[in-house]
Amino acid sequence: MTETIPKRINVMKVVTYDVESIMWDLKHDMGIDLNTVDDVLEYIEEWVAEDFGGLSGLSFQDEDGNEL
Repeated sequence: MTETIPKRINVMKVVTYDVESIMWDLKHDMGIDLNTVDDVLEYIEEWVAEDFGGLSGLSFQDEDGNEL
């Protein structure tokens, strides 16, 4: 019997960043307001790069799977 080999195999690693906690901590500890999704993404970009070994090829999604 011949086995069908897939074209691609997707491997995912998920790291969840608690936006509410990040915003609260920054506001209360450092007086920094993050007012938009872009503000939050910009702030966590270094953490993401460290957690994933870089930013290349990553997609950013909200909790419902919507692209950010």
